[in-house]
Amino acid sequence: MSQEQLATQQFRSAEWSRIIQERTTSGLTISEYCEQAGVSETAYYYWLRKLRRAAMASSGVELVEIKEPDAQPSLSVSHNYKGFVAEATISAGALSISVNSSTPRELIRTLMEVAAHVE
Repeated sequence: MSQEQLATQQFRSAEWSRIIQERTTSGLTISEYCEQAGVSETAYYYWLRKLRRAAMASSGVELVEIKEPDAQPSLSVSHNYKGFVAEATISAGALSISVNSSTPRELIRTLMEVAAHVE
């Protein structure tokens, strides 16, 4: 990339950073802001994505895609653990999930998919 192209890219990045910051502090929705400012929503989202990726790359943060399972099991969280006897515990990093024979298979499958992405 030539010096001129690099300077143009940096100028555009700075300008879109300003636009995105202005929209954020305006309290308007993205649609409202873009309409009022005469900015294309497509361009807004393009630059938002581009600037986020650049910020993440410079910070060393990496995203991991977690795919949704085909069917979502119904999940209810109970804060009353009396009577629960764990028959197995699944651990991945700092995550620990205890299950027993009454835990639905689809829930266990979903939890295993999520646990596979824990570092």
